Amino acid sequence: MNKKEKILVFAHYHSKGLIRRDVLVFLKISKKIFTKVVFVSTKIKKKEIKKIPKGIRVIKKRNIGYDFYSYKKGWEFLKIKINDNFSNKNLFFINSSILFVKPEKLLNSISKKSLENKEFWGLSRSLELTDHVSTYCFFFSGILFENKNIFNWWKNIKPLNDRNKVVAKYELGLSELMIRNDIELKSLYKKNLQLKTNNFFKKIIQRFKEIFFKVPKYYKKNPINYFWKDFYNKYGIIKVKLVQENNEKYKTDGLRSILKNKNLLDDALNN
Repeated sequence: MNKKEKILVFAHYHSKGLIRRDVLVFLKISKKIFTKVVFVSTKIKKKEIKKIPKGIRVIKKRNIGYDFYSYKKGWEFLKIKINDNFSNKNLFFINSSILFVKPEKLLNSISKKSLENKEFWGLSRSLELTDHVSTYCFFFSGILFENKNIFNWWKNIKPLNDRNKVVAKYELGLSELMIRNDIELKSLYKKNLQLKTNNFFKKIIQRFKEIFFKVPKYYKKNPINYFWKDFYNKYGIIKVKLVQENNEKYKTDGLRSILKNKNLLDDALNN
């Protein structure tokens, strides 16, 4: 059996049109893992483009549509480049909303994963709002595009500029699409999902603690925020917004010190 090509579409955004140092390191390592890397950016400055490693396709677009429209632009480029032949490809979609503190950890974790034809993978899965794969990092076998429903869904992605509509229609909508087409949602990180019990008696105890002792429903929270230490230790990443907000509910004591010691704090704060 021929080994499938691994292709990465990277969606980039920076408020000042810059490219962070951690992103450059991530791209440099990615070139060794993926046969093709497509870098789609909103607002990037010309002088910054020169910093991107050679051999990476750079697509610059208008500041519309959030990351999903960048993903679509990368997908459209690939669609033409490979003449719609996605069947022998594994596709990976990642965006710059995460800080790549130790990028090799994330890349090693996702690139070694065997992607089956009836699975839709993400680094994490969330039960917040509804069960869905988090779209800052997701991946699947290109053979899924042989399903016309999935192919047409991607083809019809529009540049929405309302964040809530993007979340509902595309982030949640992509997982809903997969479920409707009998594609199983999967994730590498599972701790938050394992906290949700299906045992009747354990569920009663869990609800009791949630109501009377105000124990948070961590299984319904975004895991990359509430379990940020796990994501840092396992995958070498931190959500940029987590650093910027520094919200005490996420118990981020020590996070800024870690990033300051690695000379990444200013990059995260100024993204």
